[in-house]
Amino acid sequence: MLKLKRLPAAVAAITAAGLLAACSGTSTTTAADAGGGGKTISIGYSTPVAAQVSAQNLALGLKNAAASLNWQLDILDANLSADKQISDVQTMLQQGKAAIGTWTLDAGAAGGAYAQAQAAGVPVVGVNSEGTGITAGVWWQINMCDAPDAPYKRTAQLIAKQRPGAKVVVMGGPPVPSIINNAKCFTEAAKAAGLTVLPQADNTKDNSAGASALASDLLTKHGDVDAFWAYNDSTALGISAAVTQAGLKISTKGSDGVIVIGANADPDAVEAVKQGRLTGTWDPDGVATGWAVVKAMRDILDKKPAQKIVVKSTWYDGDTISSYVAPDQRKYTLDSLPLVTAAQ
Repeated sequence: MLKLKRLPAAVAAITAAGLLAACSGTSTTTAADAGGGGKTISIGYSTPVAAQVSAQNLALGLKNAAASLNWQLDILDANLSADKQISDVQTMLQQGKAAIGTWTLDAGAAGGAYAQAQAAGVPVVGVNSEGTGITAGVWWQINMCDAPDAPYKRTAQLIAKQRPGAKVVVMGGPPVPSIINNAKCFTEAAKAAGLTVLPQADNTKDNSAGASALASDLLTKHGDVDAFWAYNDSTALGISAAVTQAGLKISTKGSDGVIVIGANADPDAVEAVKQGRLTGTWDPDGVATGWAVVKAMRDILDKKPAQKIVVKSTWYDGDTISSYVAPDQRKYTLDSLPLVTAAQ
């Protein structure tokens, strides 16, 4: 795991509108099935940045899964501040949460807070995170790079098949470990597929405007670029806008033009794929991820061995976008989730 430079503290709201989910009521959960002595089980989750659609989808899954068990849920927004996230974890410990979920912004900095959780007997479930103090992990398949058919390896091969030897720009984002590793995964796969990888640019502003400005500059320097890989859809849409403004076309269904690939299957990106403004996007299924976090918590509280859970990611492009199902229409249960083996 690449180490992340500690992010500066930021003044951030503890909760984001629409993301503080609370499920009230007397729990029917007993010590035998949740380790709670028959009382209401309260869990918490630290989201890295609540404004992102993928984070909102994950929150929806958490809320629905917690409600299915009559558990109480609180979600705190770190707003990309590692210091805020540490404070949030400590707050949840003080509140007596039975289990805590977190998408770690800085594994080194968070280790102390996670150690406090361990000492208190509170399991920490990491989302796309690893490090000292994490009891169990839930991963997006797109964040797994070991298997031969790992999503970002397939992405590199897709580009190479359509455009052998293509010149590719990798656009990463804020220095979050999972983002850093994803960019590294794709870069290595692109080189292995015979693609020419141009100098990486990082959209640290984490918005479409920032990506558009970066892409415009890159298109001026590299007018013959064939493809852009973006760490998320907001970035991909900013790139798409810059490509269009430069008088170029977006490649769809194997057509000529610049290939622009995103991730998260945000609503705007899904619409852009339908309209031919985006080549494709990976859907990591944030809703299923939220369910998987609660599943991991339930199993740990039931004294079952902690296991690595990997949620399946699905590729959508112009040929497959018609099969896309909106997040709020996805029906899951704790024991019926779209998972793949941990090795993938």
